[in-house]
Amino acid sequence: MDIGGTFTDLVAVDVATGETVTVKEPSVPTRFVDGVTAALARAQLAHVSQFRHGTTVGTNAIIERTGARTGLITTAGFRDILLAGRANKPDVYDSDWDPPETLVPRQRIVTVRERIDYSGRVVAELDEADVEAAARALHEAGVEAIAICFLNAFMNGAHEARSKAIVVRVCPDAFVCTSSEMLPEIREFERTSTTVANAYLGPKMSSYLTELADRLHGGGGDGADRLEGELLVSHSGGGLMTVSSACERPARICQSGPAAGVMGARAVAERLGLPNAISLDMGGTSADIAAITEGEPAFRTEFHIEFNIPIIYPSIDLVTIGAGGGTIAWIDETGSLQSGPQSAGAEPGPVCYGRGGTEPTNTDANLVLGRLRGDDFLGGRMQLDRDAAERAIADRIAAPLGMTVEEAAAGMLRLSNNAMLNAIRLMTTQRGYDPRGFALIAFGGAGGLHATDLAFDVGMRRVVVPRLPGVISAQGILAVDVRHDLLEPLFQRASALDEARVHAAIARLDEATEALKQRDASVQRWHVERQVDVRYFGQISGYLTLPLPDGDPVAALRELAAGFGDRHEREFGYALGPEIAEVELVNLRSALIGEVANPPQPPFVAAASTTVRETISVYFPSEGAYLDTAYIDRDEIGRDDPVQGPAIVTEWDATTVVPPGATAVLAPTGELVVAAAS
Repeated sequence: MDIGGTFTDLVAVDVATGETVTVKEPSVPTRFVDGVTAALARAQLAHVSQFRHGTTVGTNAIIERTGARTGLITTAGFRDILLAGRANKPDVYDSDWDPPETLVPRQRIVTVRERIDYSGRVVAELDEADVEAAARALHEAGVEAIAICFLNAFMNGAHEARSKAIVVRVCPDAFVCTSSEMLPEIREFERTSTTVANAYLGPKMSSYLTELADRLHGGGGDGADRLEGELLVSHSGGGLMTVSSACERPARICQSGPAAGVMGARAVAERLGLPNAISLDMGGTSADIAAITEGEPAFRTEFHIEFNIPIIYPSIDLVTIGAGGGTIAWIDETGSLQSGPQSAGAEPGPVCYGRGGTEPTNTDANLVLGRLRGDDFLGGRMQLDRDAAERAIADRIAAPLGMTVEEAAAGMLRLSNNAMLNAIRLMTTQRGYDPRGFALIAFGGAGGLHATDLAFDVGMRRVVVPRLPGVISAQGILAVDVRHDLLEPLFQRASALDEARVHAAIARLDEATEALKQRDASVQRWHVERQVDVRYFGQISGYLTLPLPDGDPVAALRELAAGFGDRHEREFGYALGPEIAEVELVNLRSALIGEVANPPQPPFVAAASTTVRETISVYFPSEGAYLDTAYIDRDEIGRDDPVQGPAIVTEWDATTVVPPGATAVLAPTGELVVAAAS
């Protein structure tokens, strides 16, 4: 199950037969667990052997500032690290911009005397009386969570561990975490931000997951004990974690839904033999875009929930923009049409939902242009009001700009498409990839409505719309394994590599992985993937994270360092010789991956031939006119009977536009592949 900003999606698979049940229910932002319960009630599942969950609870808590009342204890003299951030801003020319409020205000940041240097050596011993006084001050301030982050604790976490013991004694009801526990990585601001975000989310996430588990085990009011196995939570690294791990490290799951969508797209690309693909997950609130190259999504070492709130857990590299079905169109003070990032969300939703929305959205525009049918949304379960959508676009967009309703609706969609095109270029051309060598895998409730325009504009020749496209993020959670990411700082120049230090770091990683294996006892098969962060010595910007081959780690590190120049040149366009800069090995990483039983793909049987349900009139901006368009149910497309555009392919959870000149065919595994005109 995946909770989105607009809908909560459920995919249930019978592991014996492959039979699949799918459900979409409106999300309940004020109480997400109610949306989960409603989806389960509609699915009518007698029992569940395993429940895998992707959630936006953490992300929303940060964006809406509804997390715990949090305090921060840090090193004396460094009280303002969190507030100073990186001293940058999104637009250097915007003199009216104010930074968003931090998760911890300055009055709840307290300092203690202690000091550890860059190498992990204790310069000044921890003043435990200071720690106790700080804990009492925060307790009196009514905090629910406390983050502890000391200078250079990534090299030596002893002071943080001692401080945590004191804080837990003084504040027994508070959620307490330390930076050396979370991820002992260099960069004080990013490490502090991650630790604070983790503390901020701890109480709310623990409460949410506890209530969810209670509902699943019969506490939902109907007395049914639905869940017989364990509850697993997807995280931003494209894997699963246990509830206990999620409660300890809630910052890890902030991008769980979008990451699961990328993993679902990866599974589709693998089935179709596509090594390079762009995944487009366009839902009601946002669009998430990622690149899959040589069969694997790219990873990054940090992501930002909001400006100056970085999270430095390894995560799938994706970009999220405010372009979804519920994205609102508006006219700025200069009289220019704008799109988003504001969204109508699930409450009240687009104007056509009839739930009180007044601002025109992309869904309203698609409905007005004929791409959506008001009587066939969500398989007919939900009726859309086309007249209300047309009035909203006419009054708020078309009339002020002197346009027809069709021109205004087309302009709304074009603006959203431009934002997504820029994101696709960011993931391809700006990183040295030619988009013409990629296919676009489009999913989410709105993905198929926009995909062909996007792909063909940027030079891609194929669009793939998976089976069950509206619930691919939920389906993606069924295609991943348990994954834990661990890190040990190294900071060794390749020319003076300390072999003992390397082996000691590897031993600590091995010890930590064994402890995790014991805790996650339900997982039977594990394997470890090692990586190393590499950069030029003295380089201030980020580093390259490269796979560490099996065998002697010291020899492998030296080999990686020797070839680093080639990798750096391929990534950034230049390399520095040894006479200019040495290579530094920054961190050792271990990904502990536990293989869990994933359900089979549901069986697919295509229709004997394609049946056109009816012919409708659809406005195509590229033609500037309404065209007679075939309206086809996806289940009624024949495997060897291509669909010629223009056509609208409908299914209960999504709609796909096949533009004039394009051709859509079914792959043997059921994916709909739309090819541009040759």
